[in-house]
Amino acid sequence: MSREGMNLAIKTSGNGSEDQIPGWIHAEPGNPVTLGAWLFEQCSRYGVEFQMNTKAVSASLSSDNELLAIGVVRDNETASILKCDKLVLATGPWTPTVFKRLFPDSSVKFEPVVSAGDWFLFENPEPHSSMIAATYFDDIVGEKLEFAGRNDHSIWATGAKSDIGTVPEVGEVPEPDASSLAKLKAYSDAFLKQPQGGLRVIKKGRSYRPANEKQFPIIACIPSWNLFTNRDKDGKTSVYINAGHGSYGVTLGMGSGKIMSQLILGEEPSVNVSSLGV
Repeated sequence: MSREGMNLAIKTSGNGSEDQIPGWIHAEPGNPVTLGAWLFEQCSRYGVEFQMNTKAVSASLSSDNELLAIGVVRDNETASILKCDKLVLATGPWTPTVFKRLFPDSSVKFEPVVSAGDWFLFENPEPHSSMIAATYFDDIVGEKLEFAGRNDHSIWATGAKSDIGTVPEVGEVPEPDASSLAKLKAYSDAFLKQPQGGLRVIKKGRSYRPANEKQFPIIACIPSWNLFTNRDKDGKTSVYINAGHGSYGVTLGMGSGKIMSQLILGEEPSVNVSSLGV
């Protein structure tokens, strides 16, 4: 994967060196796939260990409200214990489900909110163009309609949000809505340059945004009395939630990660997140 193929939706500032923040990171529109690959590479360089095909099923705290471990199941069959002293739940639209599974007695009640979007990834009919841009036609068509040209020679298109149905299980590949795709294809044919033979579809699908009823992200430490019954009202835990960013997960993800690290280290957050609790 070449650096030229990386199109990341972040802006940088501060004291980071050029080695840490490479010059090929561009402003939006972003490419979530290549962003994820780059983040995976950077985290691996710092010794982060990734547990694939692993499901968190339980959590245990000491009598002093210190997090001791989480129980996990690998490949749906092998159970084990992972010792830890901090736990951050940042599992996108599945965060409410994972939280409820780990802390079934919690007084914190937030349910999964469906915010689905069907999309196309087209081959750019101008493959030699190095231009990256996003265009929005919401005011023209009366609903959400977005086209994002990427420097990997593709155009991403998405339309109206859907709140129908349920959030799929982790690992399940949801089927896009046929009528929604048909409308999006008609819009694409109307607003995008048509090569001979029409636009070539690279991929199509449906994605679920990490939405919540508050319509604001949750970036917070969860006090012990909100996790278990019979806990000290003044007790602190090491359980955190970083989720619910809706359509702005890629845009806000890395900044939210920085704020979360500051909360964990007991530092003053760079921005005021007092209103982003549960």
